[in-house]
Order: sequence, then C-alpha cells, then structure tokens
Amino acid sequence: MKLNYFDLLSPAPVAIPNACSIVSPRLKDISSIGFAAYQYYLSLLFMDMKAYFSLNGWEDAYEKLSGTELAQLDLFDLLTAEENRRQLLMSALRFFIPENLTYAKEKNCFLVHNADGSRRGTISGENYALICDVIRQRNHFKSAVQEDLTKIKSKKALEIAQKLKQGRAQKNAAARPDDNMELGNIISAVAGKSQTLNLLNIWDLTVFQLWDTFFRLSSNNLYAIQSMSVAAWGDKNNHFDAASWFKRINHEP
Repeated sequence: MKLNYFDLLSPAPVAIPNACSIVSPRLKDISSIGFAAYQYYLSLLFMDMKAYFSLNGWEDAYEKLSGTELAQLDLFDLLTAEENRRQLLMSALRFFIPENLTYAKEKNCFLVHNADGSRRGTISGENYALICDVIRQRNHFKSAVQEDLTKIKSKKALEIAQKLKQGRAQKNAAARPDDNMELGNIISAVAGKSQTLNLLNIWDLTVFQLWDTFFRLSSNNLYAIQSMSVAAWGDKNNHFDAASWFKRINHEP
C-alpha cells in the first residue's frame, strides 16, 4: 500500500480497509510522550525477525534457523505471546492509530473500534506488516514491504532469498547515523531558516510535513544560489533550470 504524496502530506488519518486509520504524529504529540518513547515505538513497529531474536539474546539460535524455519515464524504472534510485550505493542500502535484498540485473546488480534463503539476492523498477523509499513511511510521512512518468503516453493531458492534479505539488513544496520539529521536538529534548522515557521508554531506540523519542509527548504536554498550566480555571471552552458524550484522532491511511487 504505497501512499501518494498528497496523503503523506495531509494531517488527516489514512484509512486501511477492514483495519484502522494511521496518522502522521504532530511534533507536539511526539513532545508529549518524549522523543525516546517515540523512537522506541518506531523501533518496536519496524522490528524484523532478526531484531526480535537479538532483543531476547537469541542471536545464536537465529543464525541456526533455516530459511524454511524462519518463513514459518510470525512476528505478530511472537510479539503478542507475552502480556507485557503485548501491552507495549498496543501502546505503540495507539500512538499512530486514532481509533480505540482492545485485545481479543481468543483470536489473537487487536479489535479496532470507532469512537461510537462500532467495529472498525482488526489488526492481526495477516495485516500487521501492512499497518507497520503505512506507519513507516507516514513518519517519512521509505516503504519496506516485506518479501513473502512463504510463497517460495523451492528449498534452495528460499535459502538464497533468506541470505539476500539478511545481507540487506546487515548493510542497513552498518550505516552510521548522521547527527545532523537527528529530529531535534531538523526542527531547529527549519525553524531558523523558514520565514513563517519558528520554535513556537512549528510543533503543529506533522513529522512528515517537517521533513518535507526541510528538504524543500534545502532545494530552494540551492535554487537561490544558482539563480544569483546566473544573474551575475550568466548561463553560458544552459545548466540552470528555472523550473527547479517546484520540481518534485518526493519520489516514492
């Protein structure tokens, strides 16, 4: 479920049929729970199977599992099997879902109800990955649609697919974070650069709107430098694109 640019920018919830709605949290919502809690919620919802095993200190057990065995495991079932972890998962989901959630033990799913008590849908192992991926998109992370390894019939092909998946995960984990791209610094940079946003009113932006504004300001700043250079020295090689100030900066499908 790839969201379009309009829905990503909108502060309105995005509806997932027969499940729930997903919001992009406002900066003031993140501030109300604390940045550490926000990061924890994201890490829990973006967790893959390897991260789950590592969290429990079972790295060796994970490495010994075959591709077939891994494909048979269900992350939602593991996260809801124990009461404390299930409550943490529900808290994380509630931060991004405006409807009411309750847990149905007999069906191992979260029941989603509207404010008037009517049933909205359910969250289970069948749609959990989809819901997490929409949350990822609404928080300005690239979509990470998981490969359905259960559909691979050949044992050899399954082993290869699992190794490729693990390799991509290791590459992403090895990437060093850039302190300049930390959320607090981006809030400060946008508030200092924007002509309309400041540290008093910026908290009404959704987190996606903040990142989009940051990248738009960066693009417009480059355009301003280039346009001043062309105005002063000309554009002999016709490299300056006068329309670049409104070119699309979001390239998700």
